[in-house]
Amino acid sequence: METAAQRAVAELLREVTGEDAEWQAGLGPATRLDGDLFLDSVELVALSAALAARFGPAVDLAGHVAGLDFDALLTLTVADVADYVTART
Repeated sequence: METAAQRAVAELLREVTGEDAEWQAGLGPATRLDGDLFLDSVELVALSAALAARFGPAVDLAGHVAGLDFDALLTLTVADVADYVTART
């Protein structure tokens, strides 16, 4: 991971998916939530809630994702989520 926000997103992803630290170490800024991690809708909502709990209610990932077109959703990366968090905090 490169930035503090990217590290935080990776940590929260690990928590909501129930994976271990080794799995988290394999995440990078370009890791796609759908294309690489196959995050399902329940995990995405859990990630959204975890981000809001950590960074405040202005961080509404579920709302943000709802506004994305299909292609943008498929290519959403850890770095994209971290940039969204940074912009909202």
